[in-house]
Amino acid sequence: MTEAEKELYATVLDSRVISRNLKALLQKYKDDNRELIRISGSKSEKIENIFEAVEAGVIELSEVQALIKDSEEYGDQYIYLYTPIEGANLEQINDGESVANSLLPVGIRAQFPKIMQMPDQREWVDFRAPNRGKENSWLVKLYGKKTREVKEDEEFDRETGRRIVTYQRKEDRLVFIAEWDGKEELAVKISRTSFDSPTSLRSSKRGFEQLIAPAVNIPTNFTHFDLSNVINNVLEKWEDNKEIYNLLSAKFIDTLQGHATFSTYGEDELDLLSEQSRKEAINAYLKGDGRACNVVFKLLADGSGDKLSQDLTIILGRDEMNQVIIPSSISPQEYKYVRRKIAKFS
Repeated sequence: MTEAEKELYATVLDSRVISRNLKALLQKYKDDNRELIRISGSKSEKIENIFEAVEAGVIELSEVQALIKDSEEYGDQYIYLYTPIEGANLEQINDGESVANSLLPVGIRAQFPKIMQMPDQREWVDFRAPNRGKENSWLVKLYGKKTREVKEDEEFDRETGRRIVTYQRKEDRLVFIAEWDGKEELAVKISRTSFDSPTSLRSSKRGFEQLIAPAVNIPTNFTHFDLSNVINNVLEKWEDNKEIYNLLSAKFIDTLQGHATFSTYGEDELDLLSEQSRKEAINAYLKGDGRACNVVFKLLADGSGDKLSQDLTIILGRDEMNQVIIPSSISPQEYKYVRRKIAKFS
């Protein structure tokens, strides 16, 4: 690696990859390389040790790229789920090479995967077909940039009567992913930032879906995967699954389009249904004509059979009924566990 490449990778690893995943990569080679590999120390020390192992030929650079890839593709995301409509051209959707040729400039795939901290403009950075060994599957990834102005200072000049406000421009990298599983699901994933709003999120999603439309036209070939049944089943089946998850909040809509939201009170209250009057009110909605349209719940590491390394908050249907929000960075294995639990209640 050149010094410039090393600096870039160090920046991306520090900002995008959580420390326990860096440690896991080092731990994989610890037993056979005890003099070289150190799994203790700060995050920056772990990153430096990974580079030492790469230079020594112990760790392949592709494994470092895989760390970055996993951090971008699993967790800390808004996920929108779609299923093909009846009569959709699945033969075309399953053809990864055709999808790539419709989207990507000629010759660009030889540069994949691209690693960068902040793109100057929207840029395709990866395409895989098949994706992670699944037949007929593919994944395409795009980097973008989100900018906002943050107020830093404000002064009032009494002599002139002028108020001077100073703003600083803040930038965050966006990662857009379209992932077809080769069978029945298209997932559009957008990375979370510290300054998201429903309006900006809709704009980002619409822009990305327009970019992939030459290969995959979502309005023509897909419909939203409606999470309504999942949301209501998560609430209704809590008693049988309270060792697996805690309920944190739920939003309901009645037959006259009225809304009601129930939430836990503070960090000391572990579950939404722990208070009797609230439980009765929620059951009244569930047993009547009301429907839950949004739920927030926490999957418990202790109830996961070692599938989760930590408790994991999941948000379903906050902005749209096909939306899943995973606010934390997770591993591919943890993502599979989350998706299995969602499928269980669908």
